[in-house]
Amino acid sequence: MKKVLLTAFLIILSIVSFSKVYVYKGVVVFEYKDLTASSVYLAGSFNNWDSTALQMKKIKGGIWRITLKLSPGDYQYKFVINGTDWKEDPEAPDYAPDGFGGKNGAFSLVLENGELKIKKATKQESGIISGSYVFDLKSKIDTDTYSLKTPTLSHVFNLKINPEKSGMKFETNLIADNSSWQFRLESLKVRWENNRFVFGLFNNSSANTLWKFYETNIEYNKTGFYGGIKLRVADVVVDIYSENNELKYFTTAKVGFENTYIYLGYLPATDETTMNLYIRAETLNVGIEGKYSDSLEYLKADFINDNLYIEGIYTLVNKNIEFYSKITSLLEISGNYNISENTYFLIGGLNLPILENINILTDMYYDNSNNLGYKIGVEFINSNVLAELKIGHDFDMDFENYYLFISAKAEF
Repeated sequence: MKKVLLTAFLIILSIVSFSKVYVYKGVVVFEYKDLTASSVYLAGSFNNWDSTALQMKKIKGGIWRITLKLSPGDYQYKFVINGTDWKEDPEAPDYAPDGFGGKNGAFSLVLENGELKIKKATKQESGIISGSYVFDLKSKIDTDTYSLKTPTLSHVFNLKINPEKSGMKFETNLIADNSSWQFRLESLKVRWENNRFVFGLFNNSSANTLWKFYETNIEYNKTGFYGGIKLRVADVVVDIYSENNELKYFTTAKVGFENTYIYLGYLPATDETTMNLYIRAETLNVGIEGKYSDSLEYLKADFINDNLYIEGIYTLVNKNIEFYSKITSLLEISGNYNISENTYFLIGGLNLPILENINILTDMYYDNSNNLGYKIGVEFINSNVLAELKIGHDFDMDFENYYLFISAKAEF
């Protein structure tokens, strides 16, 4: 009898899910064990709580795993089982209310002696209000007197209000800048969601999470509402908005099976515009996307893993090729080549850590007119504050003179 009870206990223990979060070789590893799950996704504050973007891979023993390259900061997360079942981490480093009567896993990622470590989440006095302050300065350097000329300054103060309400996610952004220090509404979005339905409102904000396409979400610069249904293999959402005193709509959908997802977007023809059809397929870290109107307008391909991101876009109308690549946080390379005009440019950026919280920055530019530009500088990172100082050319307009660039961002 004891052997039977012990065997039953071990079977139950093997089925019950467990999880852990840890740092390995500079990346954060999330693991979740569930022998009965057919799919497991990771969603959290690091990806705007997208329940379909970060698919975990199943390894031996029913363990699902994913690794993320995260910067120091505070994070919250949950696991999404079989597409609809949101599970909190039973062994999270810490917890925070999820606004729906449950809990999110929570942790702080800190840098100590050059190594990333996970600790309990930093306790906030309030989870309702957060914000940031951004400062930018650009000034021409007079190389004869080594003085600064014609400085241009920019200040932006952003206040985000995100109250926690059961069954609802609400977010509004207020902004003030040096054009007017009075706060004005920048964006607003509200989202109600359960296992079957979703409904929301938006004002100049990307609220529909099914918009996965290269072009900017149509919800920006619009006011309207959306609603949708979540089925086992497909989600469908319809947006309705006002433009030029007319009600208009567009439809998005996601179809998923195994490790492949297909996203669709449809905008009907109007008196001013033609029909637009978007389609995107994602499988095995590879994405392929296209847009069709009167004819095929662009094609896009991208690849992502823990250390590399690459994307390329070919626009058929003007025969233009764009590309962008990022290797971890060290190197970024982008460029553009117009086939019709035979013009091109290349931009490269290197971010090299030299001390704890201090990086050396190097940017290079070259184009078909033999314009060669560069910037060199330093980046300081401390908790929720980031500051950059660079000296070099203005890649947008001037390769003859030198400029001082200073930018800083503080978050609270």
